This record gives sequence, C-alpha cells and structure tokens, in this order.
Amino acid sequence: MSVMESALSYYSKKFSGYTTNTFKIQPSGKTSGITANDIIVISVPSNAIVDLRSFKLFFNAGITTAQAADNNQRLPAKIDSLFSRVEVLVGGVQVSQGNSFYNVLRHLKDAVCGDKTNPVNGHPDLVRAVSTAAVGAIADDHPEEFLGTDATLGSQYISTTDSPYCVDYWEGFLGTAEPRLLDTSLLGAVQIRITLAPNTVLTNSKGSQITDASTFANLTGKSTIVGPAAGSAEYEVKNLFSTIECVSLADETYDSMLADMMSERGFLPIPFKNYYAFQQAHTGSSKFQVSTQSLDRIWSAYRPSTTVTGTASIPTLRSHSVLSAPLPAAGYVITPMATKHGATQEKYVAPSFVFSTLGASASYQLQINNAFIPQAPLVGAELASYTASNLPPHEFLPEELSMAEYMLTSNVACTRLNMINSEDNRIVSGLDTRNSNVMCSLNTTGTPYAGSTFDSIIFLECTSEMRVSSGRQVVVVN
Repeated sequence: MSVMESALSYYSKKFSGYTTNTFKIQPSGKTSGITANDIIVISVPSNAIVDLRSFKLFFNAGITTAQAADNNQRLPAKIDSLFSRVEVLVGGVQVSQGNSFYNVLRHLKDAVCGDKTNPVNGHPDLVRAVSTAAVGAIADDHPEEFLGTDATLGSQYISTTDSPYCVDYWEGFLGTAEPRLLDTSLLGAVQIRITLAPNTVLTNSKGSQITDASTFANLTGKSTIVGPAAGSAEYEVKNLFSTIECVSLADETYDSMLADMMSERGFLPIPFKNYYAFQQAHTGSSKFQVSTQSLDRIWSAYRPSTTVTGTASIPTLRSHSVLSAPLPAAGYVITPMATKHGATQEKYVAPSFVFSTLGASASYQLQINNAFIPQAPLVGAELASYTASNLPPHEFLPEELSMAEYMLTSNVACTRLNMINSEDNRIVSGLDTRNSNVMCSLNTTGTPYAGSTFDSIIFLECTSEMRVSSGRQVVVVN
C-alpha cells in the first residue's frame, strides 16, 4: 500500500452536530473584597460537556494598603502567584487535593519549561518604571522603585484594585485530565476551590540604598544594592468571575461510546496529574515518600531559608548581565543590560520564586531505597542537560535561559521515572510505590555559599485516575 504525503493528498473529514458556546460563571461566595487566604469556589455547569482546558478566571487585583515612602509593594510576576492551592471536588469527593505551593510549582516549572502565563493580562513580568542606569531619573536610595510615589516620578503608583487580569493556564486536574471534554451529567456537582496566597507573596518595589549609585550611569559598571526591608502591604481581588466552554453533540455516537465502555469496564477512566509537595531545611539530604500508582517525575529546587517570607524583589539575569551568588542576598552585584529588554525593562521576581544552586560545586542525586538516580552525582551543566532530557513531552528549556541564570535564579532539577512520552498515549507507567515502603531522598554534596541556609522544595508528579461508574459514583485511584 502506497503512502501519499499529506501535502499532496486531497481529502476532508466531516463531523456533524457539533456546537460550542462559552458560559460565564459567578463564584458561590463574594465576587469582591476577596483578600489573602480567602477561598474562591466555582461550580462547573451540570449536565453539560465541558472543556476543562478552556476554564478561565477573570478578576481585578491591586494593593490596598497605603504605601510608605520606602515601602512600595507590588503584585508579583505571574498573577496566579496569588494562588496557593487549587482543588477540584466531584460529587463531594476530593479528586485533586492540590498542595499549598501551587504558585511555587508554577514558577518552578516555567523556569525550565518556558513561561505559560497569558502575555496580555496575566502579568508575566515585573519591570522597573525607570532604569537603574538612569540615575538622574530616580532617587539614589530607591533602586527598586516601580511607578512609585517618589517625587522624582510623580504619583504613578497603582494602589487601587482596578487592574484587570486573567488566568487561563492550570496545573493539575484542570490542565491535564484526559479526555479534556468532561460530561458532567455523569457526575455529581463539580467544584473548583482556589485558595489565595498570604500577603507575603507581594514584592517590595523600593530598595534601601545604592552604595555606589554613580556607576549606574555607565551600563558596563557595577553597583551593590542592599535588599529592601519587608513591608506590610495587602492585596485585594474584586470583580471576579470565570468562563468555560461547553460542547453539544447531536450525534448519539458519543453517548453510545460511553455506555459501551461503562458496560465493558464498569467505569470510565479519567487519568490526570497530581502534585505532592515537600519543603524542609536542606542539610545535605532531604527525605520524602509517597504512595501512588505512578510516580512520573520528581521536581526539586532550593530557596534561601530567610527569603520565603521576605518581600524584596530580585533582578533576573534576563535583564542583568552579572549577579553574585547566592540570591537573594544583601549586597548582590548587578550590571543592568539595556540590550535585552531595553533600559526601562529590567525584570524582577519575588524572592519566593528564586531558585538558586546551593554552591558553586554543589551536586545533585536522588536515592530511591538503595538505587541512586542518576548513578553518579550531577553538577552544573550536567544537571541542566539531565533536566532538559527529562521534561514532559513537547517541553524544552527556554531559548533565552543562560547557564548563569540557570545556576543562580532558575536552578530546577527534573528526574523522569515513567516511560518517555507515555502521557501522549495515556499510559500509566511510572514507579508504583503503593505496596512497598519506598524511601526517597534528595542528596547533595559540596560547600554551600558562606552564611547561607537553604530549604529544599520537592514536587512529586504522579498520575492519578478518576473512575466514574453508573449512578454518579466517583472513586479516585492515587
């Protein structure tokens, strides 16, 4: 049988009776006056075929507390940094329990897989209003001022909750359940619960001083910036609603297929990704364990212990050519770059989302019971290459990620334990830890940076399965 190139073939396929529409959904509770640690509850339309990937959350957000002269704070880069947990409940059953580090997971994966944030109204970047290179345009003791209230800039700081945002990318059940079209007529009530992060997720937009501000007049010069003091600003969310796309099928083929599968297997299988999180002080080894049918990947990174609750914004290497390690730290050295983002586009990130190597020669190795993965510890470039080869299907290291940035601000490790590209074929192939007492540890060697202590943050990526039986019975196999 001969094979014809698709570019030379003449054919079309027709699917009749398909219609789609987008529905607006109000949350169950308040739509405005939503603040830190509040829980948002969204009910998915019942008796409908919904496209889970189409779920979007719209809202306005901003800073509500009056800003002191040296304490201007801003919303963090990636507006979903305001989310600490995302859960999904079906018929009262907690299908996806999420974890308390959802925003960290988003930043960690984006660091090595590329930014998935909505570029228009997802607040992907935190940038400076006036470059540090333009010393004359900004007060010398305010090196990290963004649209602040300083007299040299005027009253440009946005302190009201008028800025519109949209979140349209989701980790966990909403972004990975297969098939993505879910018939809610087969289920009980489907709820999405989103817990907002504490106010400490906000970033400080002013520093305390520049010790040698004059050198910023020359883009090739260097200066030491002292990290800004922690503030007490608060944020508020208002005008919140969501949308989701619903599908209608006039053809009975879909219903017949579901009935046949129910009859044959007794249930409908819906696999999806679950993430379990572990954070602890890292002293050379961090231990963890999980009971799951399929442990697919282990993601890990380190954060300086003193910065998790801090609020100083940290410059990224995508807009600055030199940064001393570790980050964040008082007295780090930067050289602003006008060539990458322009003189007014210096990018910053909240300290909770900065992932630094432990030291210049620090190694990485996993241990699962008595097996070491990989067999030899990895350092520097080896770890970057290893991570690149273990990313999910169709994911690649960002083109703009340099080795220096990977080591100092985006040092994320990824180990794959499932079959390559198994997700594309809905194959559950990861490490089964349910019937054995599997002990895992993240081991490192090398001397940490002087005066620095680190917390390890570890995410276990697992494949869970929601099984839907007749009578709207739902069982979750983790």
